[in-house]
Amino acid sequence: MDHEPQHGRIDVVTIGTLRPDILEFTLLSFHRKFLRQFQRARLIINIDPIGDERRSTDDVLRICAKYFSEITHRCPDQPHFATAVQWAWEQVETEIFLHLEDDWLLKRNVDATRIVRGFEADPDLASLRFNLTRNPSRGPLYFQGPSLNPSVIRRRFLEEVLPFFSPHLDPEKQYTYPNDARREVLAHWRHMLYGEPGEASYVLDIGKKWRRFHGFAKWQPGSGELSWRKTPVPPLRKTWYALKHAAFSRYLQYLAGRG
Repeated sequence: MDHEPQHGRIDVVTIGTLRPDILEFTLLSFHRKFLRQFQRARLIINIDPIGDERRSTDDVLRICAKYFSEITHRCPDQPHFATAVQWAWEQVETEIFLHLEDDWLLKRNVDATRIVRGFEADPDLASLRFNLTRNPSRGPLYFQGPSLNPSVIRRRFLEEVLPFFSPHLDPEKQYTYPNDARREVLAHWRHMLYGEPGEASYVLDIGKKWRRFHGFAKWQPGSGELSWRKTPVPPLRKTWYALKHAAFSRYLQYLAGRG
């Protein structure tokens, strides 16, 4: 694939935490396999103050600066996933943008021209998602959306749905099966998987092993808001997780740099 810049600008929304080591793999892989086909990419990143206590927001921003010359960032005092998503989406300026949490790795090259032309050809296409599993064997590759897995999303879709956004609900689920005024607004939009029917997965979730090693888990308190909870990890189990995490990190380094 020709990696010379063929397209103009694209915004990249990243929902981040204090995990610069994970973020490095994420940004490296998406830069090498997708984003360098654009002449200019701006990073919009929310950095919630949770994760590795030894790291700071400055550590995260140093990683970001390796891959982006233009960065818009927010560092709130308290972590709040839905508010982070809402703020980041409100900053988007380009017609399409990449939504990317900080713990995904792009395994294979993505054709930016195919994505741009897909949005141009279908004005009701809201998003293209890079699938975590193999695509269904038969098309069309529609899915009930939107998804916060790595996806290219149309800004006009955001403009229609953001007025209904609730920071007290899961950002993904509140638009997937709406039973109120959102249903009519969302009716004409389509969400598709990137690639061909039966094609192998494009992305890898690299955050699960990190969370297990550090004792973090996502949870929902009674209000329904997503948050993080940390629990102690027994010493022997932590040693075992550390060995697995080190081996996995070497594998990620290989995957991120390939292509």
